[in-house]
Amino acid sequence: MKNYVIMALISVGILTGCAVPPPTHLNSNGQTITFANPVLDRTDVERGNFTYVLVEKSIADGKIHLVSISKSRPTIENPRQERIVFNSDLTKFAPDFNDAVFTTYIDTANYNQQTVVMNCTGYPQNKTIDYTPCSSEFALVFVPMGVYKAGAVNNAAAAQVKLWENPNMNLYRLVVSPEYALRTAGIFDHIDQLINAK
Repeated sequence: MKNYVIMALISVGILTGCAVPPPTHLNSNGQTITFANPVLDRTDVERGNFTYVLVEKSIADGKIHLVSISKSRPTIENPRQERIVFNSDLTKFAPDFNDAVFTTYIDTANYNQQTVVMNCTGYPQNKTIDYTPCSSEFALVFVPMGVYKAGAVNNAAAAQVKLWENPNMNLYRLVVSPEYALRTAGIFDHIDQLINAK
């Protein structure tokens, strides 16, 4: 039981960023660049004029490397690649999913906490076919805090925790910030590349 409580607290810390404050990244106008959780607003997407970043995890060393920066949306060629989009004034970024239909999960066992998630029922798990939170590394299996709380105090509910943590049984996905991938690929150190993308 104690392990469930510890895991729950760690999960909250990671997801809310409580453990370490995120570094501040600024665009060329001195404005903060932040994660548009979970994706860019649809009205922004329809306006266009975005900058796309394609990154790839290396087979050799497992590190994330920059593949391309462009104004046109690149195709994901293999399962190690991820696509991120910046809005026109470089103040927001998010994973650039083909299609993602989000819903709000209300955790009645945790003060009705609301979380934006995607239900992956019927969506392919292959990102070269359909790039969504269901196939991306920028998404986690979503386990409501109320499930962890119940599992910590009730043996019967502990089995439910395992089911919720199983990505084959639980098809809810929570989008996470691609900031780490952007930092690792050196994007924030070279904002000029985003500004001058073609």
